[in-house]
This record gives sequence, C-alpha cells and structure tokens, in this order.
Amino acid sequence: MLKSLTLGAILGGLAAFLWSFISYGVLSWHLKQYHSFQNEDDVSALVSSHAPESGIYLLPLGPLQDGMNAEQKKAAMEIRSEKMKKGPLVFAAVNRGGFDSFPKVLLTQLPCQMFAALLLTWMLLQTTGLTYARRVAFLAIAGLAASVIADLPYWNWYSFPATYTGTNLIDYTLTWLLAGLVIAKVAKPQTAAARGGSL
Repeated sequence: MLKSLTLGAILGGLAAFLWSFISYGVLSWHLKQYHSFQNEDDVSALVSSHAPESGIYLLPLGPLQDGMNAEQKKAAMEIRSEKMKKGPLVFAAVNRGGFDSFPKVLLTQLPCQMFAALLLTWMLLQTTGLTYARRVAFLAIAGLAASVIADLPYWNWYSFPATYTGTNLIDYTLTWLLAGLVIAKVAKPQTAAARGGSL
C-alpha cells in the first residue's frame, strides 16, 4: 500500500501539475473569465489606501459589531442588507506584498498537487472490485466533487459568474481525470482477501 501511495502521490501529482500548467499557462479559458478595471492605477492606489493589511475583504461589510447592543446590530445589518441589494458586491483577496516570484509559486504548487494526489490515491485504495476505467472515473468524479464543494458556495453567496464556476468545475474534473489515468495504473487496491489477511 505504501508503494501505491508513494507512486500515486508523485506521478499523479506530476500529471495534475502538468495539466494545470497547460490549463492556466497555455489555454486561455481561465483568463477569459477575468475583467480589468478602468484606470487600474487609480483602483490600485484606492485599494492600497483603504485596505490596511493583506487579507479577504467584503464590500459592503460595515463597521465591526463588537460592543454593539442588539438595536445597533439590527440597524447595522439593515443598512448592510440595503447596500448589498443596491450593489456593488465585492469579494476580494488583497495581497499588499504583490505577487511572489513565478518559479517559487510553481515550486509550491507542485507539492500541493502531490498532496491532493496522495489523498485521492488513498481514497482509491479503499475501493474494491473496480475496473481500470471505473477507477479513473472514480478519481474524475472526486475532482468534480472537490470543485462542487469549493466553487458552488462562492457562486451562490458571492455571485461568482456561472462561466467562471463552470470553467472550474470542468477543469477540476479534467485535472483528476488525467491524473487518474496515472494513479489508477500505479495504485491498485488490495483484494478483500489480502485485506483480511493483513488485519
């Protein structure tokens, strides 16, 4: 089992990493989902002056409600609700330090993909009686499930565009379908008899 986990993590992670590089670096379908601000320099200066630290920002959010009594909280929530209905609604990750070096980000992404491949390999090893094609399908569906869990709530709560969300759903499925072709080849679940003998 250890050999299967190791091979699945390394080779599956490499396959997922290579596809992700192609998906984001060569294909244009992710880039097409983004819009640019008018007068980017002005927007950047405005964000810098009004976002004092790196982190996740939500607009409108209103003042912090610690110390408010019940009536004050109710009034603040009503104001916030009206602002949300009126728009705009902004959900943003602000990094005041700027983007790190591209090679460093890639070197961080690779072990992240390998860790994901390790988890999916372990899941696959818990199954029995599946053909190679069904093992691949199992991993592809696991990739789809991961995107459903992560992406659909943002589409629902923060109005992420359907095209952006759909692209992620497809891409996660393709990533782990292609990586699954490798993982399912090198990670073969134990038979029920072998499992029973190891207990």
